[in-house]
Amino acid sequence: MTKVPRINRYECSGCSFCALSLPGVFRLTPEGISEVYAPTNAKPVEIQKVIDNCPVNCVHWFKVNN
Repeated sequence: MTKVPRINRYECSGCSFCALSLPGVFRLTPEGISEVYAPTNAKPVEIQKVIDNCPVNCVHWFKVNN
């Protein structure tokens, strides 16, 4: 199993912390909500830092089957 970052759109405040921290992985949608567009463009430790520091705790790991 592989894990990838996911954002709970209903919890996201649109602060852009994740998009500013890792613009190669996260971006803001036109609605002002963060999204993951390239989940493998950063090392897991870099993504974990974003998860740990998200002010509203809306970024999580999601397990996917290979």
